[in-house]
Amino acid sequence: MTRSFHYSLRSLSGDYAGSAVGLAFSIGPLAFVQPAAAIGWVLAAAAALFLVYFGRTVCRQLTRIELDEAGIRASGPLGAAIRWEDLRSLRLDYYSTRRDREEGWMQLRLRDAQRTIRIDSAVDGFAEIARLAAAEARQRGADVDEDSRANLQMLGIDQSPARAA
Repeated sequence: MTRSFHYSLRSLSGDYAGSAVGLAFSIGPLAFVQPAAAIGWVLAAAAALFLVYFGRTVCRQLTRIELDEAGIRASGPLGAAIRWEDLRSLRLDYYSTRRDREEGWMQLRLRDAQRTIRIDSAVDGFAEIARLAAAEARQRGADVDEDSRANLQMLGIDQSPARAA
């Protein structure tokens, strides 16, 4: 049975708004005034960065994460697939936006010998994806570092090493 997940427009609306505001404040002065050359280059570089950020957000919105018995696929503009039997490592990172670590986001990174799939917590069903991937990683003996184990624990996922029977 295949399970499918995606990034909703609602979860990405802040990224779209941020890139729009950044583009407006960087391209706007270039379009309506004649800034000094150095300021113009800085504004052009900022506009390029916000354009890349916008493109990354569009790619995320067009990406679907699919899990089944065989593996995981990120289908979309920058798609990749990893078979569970080839899974080498699982890493779950937490990025805090405040000093008290109360707010932030997580990124799940799955690797095989050649590819990496990155999924951030804005995707609908992130905890379920992490739970299924962690179960496969544990079953197959994939590398999971201590920080990732602690972050999985934050999601209520037990990732203690498998015991020999």
